Amino acid sequence: MLTKDVTENKEMKVEVQERLKYDNDIFFKFALGTEDEDAAFIRNTIIERVTGIHPKESTVLNPNLDPAILKKKKMVLDIRVKDSEGREYGIEMQTTYSKQSELKRFELYGARMLSNQLDSGERYYDLLPVYQIIFLDSYAEHTKKLIDAYQMRNEEGEVESKRSLMKRIYIYLPEINAIVKRKGFEKLNDFEQLCFLFKNNDEDGILKTEERLVKKVMEKYRKFQDAEDLWSIAMATQIQEQREKNAILDSFEDGVEQGIKQGMEKGLEQGIEQGIEQGIEQGIELGIKQGQKEGERTLLNRLLVNKYHEDCSTWLCSLTTEQIDHVSNLLFTCDTLQELKNQLTVNK
Repeated sequence: MLTKDVTENKEMKVEVQERLKYDNDIFFKFALGTEDEDAAFIRNTIIERVTGIHPKESTVLNPNLDPAILKKKKMVLDIRVKDSEGREYGIEMQTTYSKQSELKRFELYGARMLSNQLDSGERYYDLLPVYQIIFLDSYAEHTKKLIDAYQMRNEEGEVESKRSLMKRIYIYLPEINAIVKRKGFEKLNDFEQLCFLFKNNDEDGILKTEERLVKKVMEKYRKFQDAEDLWSIAMATQIQEQREKNAILDSFEDGVEQGIKQGMEKGLEQGIEQGIEQGIEQGIELGIKQGQKEGERTLLNRLLVNKYHEDCSTWLCSLTTEQIDHVSNLLFTCDTLQELKNQLTVNK
């Protein structure tokens, strides 16, 4: 029988599992990609915190968030933004990060943003920088930072151009928990608090925040709950993504288990082969040594027969290697076999 505490804990787990996460890409698009004042403030503040550029105004180039389209196909819900100076930004939340394929897609999207600036006949001089801001729910293989920026450099680390046209910036959300451990939650700035919210989905941890950025995102979340069509699609997407993650984890665990089994079988086969080879080598070595001992006894027996006219092979087999050596020496000093045996007994 479940106790009250256990029952409440199970209900809490179900509630958490069924709750829409703040890093859901449909909500992310809703929070930053609409043309209301709050969305503009959120995206402009993120741009400033990440790039150092303060856009006075920004316009979303792909504001469409049509539930009918979202139901039909899975889309990359990035937010493409242009500021009042003509600079363009691509902002996206990526929670199902597949490193190799996604890295190539990020590069392709950046190149498209750049090439779409020019119509036929326009000058390359008119091109303006494009900035990609990508939130990831995993670390890069080579670094553990919250924010990491990339642009073209040579082997010595020198930037190809001080006016580089493509700048890609990653926000690695797992690092925020390490930052909280180092300096405490109360010392987080507004952007770090936002990352904490995206990573941990923890409203309770920041309910008392005075940061406008975080408050505006939480307000957008409450408004998103009222958009029933978008909310239900976002929930369905989240559940499907979790199932896919679980399937990947299950297949990984099955693969590890199968790999261990196959490795043990292969190792056993190789072990037997190596054991046989080693046994043969040791057998040959022992056989040579044994053969040498037998050869010494045979030769010594011939010498004893020649001198004492008596077969001593059986007696020689009872002697140790050290005694055999003594017999070889006594053979030249003892006139009779009995004298030799007496001398051997004395030397024990």
